[in-house]
Amino acid sequence: MARLAIGWFLSKQADVLAATKDVETFVASFREPGVVVPEEEKFINEIAEPRHGQIRKIINAAVAHHKAMRVEPVVRALTESHLAPILARGHGELISELVAPVPVNVISHLIGVPPADWEHFRRWSDEVVHGTYPTKYRNERGAGLAGAHPEFTEYVDALVAARRVDSARPDDLVTRLLETAIDGYRLTDVEVRTQLVFLIISGNETTRHLIANLLATLATRPDVFAALQSDRRLVERAVEESLRHAPPIQLLLRNVMQPGLRFGVEMCPGEKVVYGIASANRDQDVYDRVDEFVLDRSNWREHVAFGGGPHVCPGASLARLEARVVVETVLDRVSRIEPEPGWVPRKTPVFWANGPVDLPVRVTVR
Repeated sequence: MARLAIGWFLSKQADVLAATKDVETFVASFREPGVVVPEEEKFINEIAEPRHGQIRKIINAAVAHHKAMRVEPVVRALTESHLAPILARGHGELISELVAPVPVNVISHLIGVPPADWEHFRRWSDEVVHGTYPTKYRNERGAGLAGAHPEFTEYVDALVAARRVDSARPDDLVTRLLETAIDGYRLTDVEVRTQLVFLIISGNETTRHLIANLLATLATRPDVFAALQSDRRLVERAVEESLRHAPPIQLLLRNVMQPGLRFGVEMCPGEKVVYGIASANRDQDVYDRVDEFVLDRSNWREHVAFGGGPHVCPGASLARLEARVVVETVLDRVSRIEPEPGWVPRKTPVFWANGPVDLPVRVTVR
């Protein structure tokens, strides 16, 4: 436990896990002190209990594991399509040409929008996370999601409105969010919009960084690449080790909701608590070779890359699937991959995220 300018910092994995289970005391929020967000416009991660549990059940039902798993052929086809030009040239910039297009196309497919519109989602998602809306609930254009990001909001509102009047609704994410009822409660149109925007952003940003970190490891660690080529059963373990070693979200912010003694210090409502995801995933009390990327079971323990407790990320299974399929496809098509000479990793400027902004590589086709 350490005191920072913005609040308390939890670095040990046991403390982070304990905090994720104390959902009455700690509620997610990247908002600055004093910023008030209407309940309908709160992303799922910043909604307090018991309302969080009610809305989370609706989202979990809409993004159920068995439904998300149906998209594996889509992920594989997208990866093949975006990888092909890179293979033909023998080189390419993996982030812009492969890593970014795949997850945002997958979420677009699940939502049921035309394939050509994925670039809108990517641009709008980046505008939100790189801007002031996540912290201030506004930007220079206006307040609220509709005021700060009107194009994004108008597009999603049009999708919701179209599903409302469609007598033969397609079985997509928008329809499921509209039709799913938990204990008799259904989401309002504004709530559907808010949670769709959250799912688009998290599906784009978090999964992008997960895949990027994995591919960066393959490009810079020939031993890992060779191990996965020799034994594809190690791919799922590589995904988990990447989540531990280089989590796509390196920290989470929570508001203290109740006063009391927590982790040896007195905490007060209004204070911030930072869950140090990256620190917890390299806790020397839990892991042996903390700074290495290792595939053997001796270093394996549970990690907190997707959070923990009852509020674990609802898209975790889908993100894992996408990462696994991309890696498998690269292994199928490439016999050698290495960074372009002089490449130096540069982290995304988003303070809570962790992933390279570019990854120029040379590849040899199998």
